[in-house]
Amino acid sequence: MEKKIPLDDNDLLQIKMEAEVESFKITRIRLKEKEEVEDKVIKETPLTIFLNGEELVTLLCTPCQLIYLAIGFLAGEGFIKKKEDIKDISLDQERGIIKVEVEDSLELVKKSFAKRMITSGCGKGTIFYSINDVLGSSIIQSKMKLHYSEVLNLMREFQNSSLLFKKTGGVHSCALCQDGKILKFQEDLGRHNALDKVLGECFWEGVFTLDKLILTSGRITSEILLKVAKWEIPMIISHGAPTDLAIKLAEKLGLTLVGFVRGEKMNIYTYEERILI
Repeated sequence: MEKKIPLDDNDLLQIKMEAEVESFKITRIRLKEKEEVEDKVIKETPLTIFLNGEELVTLLCTPCQLIYLAIGFLAGEGFIKKKEDIKDISLDQERGIIKVEVEDSLELVKKSFAKRMITSGCGKGTIFYSINDVLGSSIIQSKMKLHYSEVLNLMREFQNSSLLFKKTGGVHSCALCQDGKILKFQEDLGRHNALDKVLGECFWEGVFTLDKLILTSGRITSEILLKVAKWEIPMIISHGAPTDLAIKLAEKLGLTLVGFVRGEKMNIYTYEERILI
């Protein structure tokens, strides 16, 4: 059943389509001993976004905070520039459909499909960007400084915050941080989706992002890096690894890229002057 989402109700924006996990009876083997147990598994749900009546994209995602996911995706790909561009949102829980009505976007949708790129991301991350679109923008200028001990503490808190991961081991996490504190936190089976949920929440609430940083649990690929660059966020920090293209883009765009934050260790790949030792 399709449900209209009041655009002034932040609680409804975080609506869940269904439970995030499902239980299965499995056989577990430990130290050569076999036992029958119940295991929690993360749910994977297709979510199709319609923009002004045109089918735009289907994302495979975790069924929570889907409105933020749709808003973050649309904002990140340039379909909406400001909150006022959104005229209407409706969610069909049974069919997994979100319909968004915005100002004058159909021509942009058609053009975007012509330059659609297939990404390397988990969760079948889909983006419409052209790398040249971002490389043509100005280099991020930021006076942000962060002590390495703050990075380590943030990562510990970040990992402890992932309740769905503790239940299932099957999701990625993303957070927006400032001054050693986690401000926004989201989880999803896809790295791109978790980031889009965080950025969608920021977009909706009008959160200023130029003095913040992004934490992520997954690898940093070029499309993740470019999503962050579009929001002019000067720093991205991950528990995982970056790719070579992500490092090269971070160097060109003025982002500090930090990876492999584990225990007392980390690798700083670009703009190391923002991390104080």
